[in-house]
Amino acid sequence: MKTERERLPDVLRGFAIILVVFGHCIQEGNGESFSSGALYFDDKLYQFIYSFHMPLFMMISGYLSGKSMQRADTVQKRRVLLKRRMITLLSPIFLWTAIDYARILISNYIYGKAQPEAVLFVYFYNAFNNLWFLWAVFWCFLAVYVIYYFCRNSVVVYAAVFIILFFIPDGLGLGAYKYMFPYFVISFYGHQYINEHKENAVSFVKPWMVAVTGILFIIMFCFFDKDAFIYLTGYKLIGKPIAQQLKIDIYRTIIGFAGSVFFIMLWDCVIRRFPSEYKALCALGADSMGIYILSGYLIVFVIQRFSFTEGPSYVINLIEAVIVLLISWVLTTILGKIKGLRLLVGKWR
Repeated sequence: MKTERERLPDVLRGFAIILVVFGHCIQEGNGESFSSGALYFDDKLYQFIYSFHMPLFMMISGYLSGKSMQRADTVQKRRVLLKRRMITLLSPIFLWTAIDYARILISNYIYGKAQPEAVLFVYFYNAFNNLWFLWAVFWCFLAVYVIYYFCRNSVVVYAAVFIILFFIPDGLGLGAYKYMFPYFVISFYGHQYINEHKENAVSFVKPWMVAVTGILFIIMFCFFDKDAFIYLTGYKLIGKPIAQQLKIDIYRTIIGFAGSVFFIMLWDCVIRRFPSEYKALCALGADSMGIYILSGYLIVFVIQRFSFTEGPSYVINLIEAVIVLLISWVLTTILGKIKGLRLLVGKWR
């Protein structure tokens, strides 16, 4: 049973990264007019994926952070933990931004285009807007790290931070980071609960629970529309109709939890009922950070530019997703084994 519980996070991350890549292929792989017109926001399958897939990823991150922080029982271990998270999360952001920025500067030079006047400022601006989910994990981890170790893991402090976030501006991706914070914190506490109730937690999930959460998720999804996208409506309350914005924020937070908990319970039941190594999902899950990074570049520079369809085609999008996943995983595996390049895909050592 211990092996099964340890396998579940990787299986979930593998499942989630498939959804991430498939969703991006729907967004960018259906022709220029579909992408530039942002018609994907009206696509029901795209809406389904985006209603929970990043919250699911964040809940996994919070759960695994709970394991890491609990093991860091000395000051030295805590420092190593913080250093490791900073390196694995921030290095890919700044390294890939540097590579991409160098490409732009070289291209501008070759074609005689004007170069940015404030080169360093533009670089850091691009970095703070690049690979938003890694930033979200970093800021959520840092906030919980401080509260856990320096504020005695106070529920009051967590609640205060959650409320304050509604009044902080959304610029530089902050809206998405704030949206992710509750998922990280709840799953962080979830790990603590499971660790304290190990014997009962093993058989906690029942089929009827899966059914109930699934029904709840489906009912809530019936009310999903474009306003539920964090990219369109943001998160802050200041300067907006407060009642309407708060309704949007609460709805998308709850449906994110409903979808995430449903698939966590579903995969938990599947793994227990049908014991297997689930090698493919675990491999994708273990390398999900590298796949997330590399798939984004493949989709932008290949799928987007050489689209095979004009208008929605889930079959084409699925084929694109499989190809992108395979290439991204192979490249992540290769880069992860090269000492000087492994930080590009978030590998520590």
